Amino acid sequence: MEILTHPDCGNSPKMKLIQELTILFASYQIEKVTEYLAEDVKWTLVGDQPIEGKEHFAAVLREMSGTKTSKLTIRQILTHGKEAAVHGEMGMEDGKVYSFADFYEFKSAGSNKVKAIVSYVISV
Repeated sequence: MEILTHPDCGNSPKMKLIQELTILFASYQIEKVTEYLAEDVKWTLVGDQPIEGKEHFAAVLREMSGTKTSKLTIRQILTHGKEAAVHGEMGMEDGKVYSFADFYEFKSAGSNKVKAIVSYVISV
């Protein structure tokens, strides 16, 4: 998978974490993704029913993993306290391209455990 990222100052551990999580999601490394999730994580894919709990989250991500990502572009990552956001594009091996924006809430400002994610995804 080709990965293009927006350069940052390198001083934000939370930005690095969001970048890593985005790459793990795009490459469907489910076991590694779930290491960062709280047991009661809630994932809202806007337009669908919320996904609640780490096990349900992993099952849904497994279902999505049928088509592999060929190119991931991370345009921007923003973080503040216990919140973060990332947006970019995913090019799939089947030729489809998706633009996405993910909004993260961590258990606390100092935590690496994701409490909630809201994802907006559109086909472009």
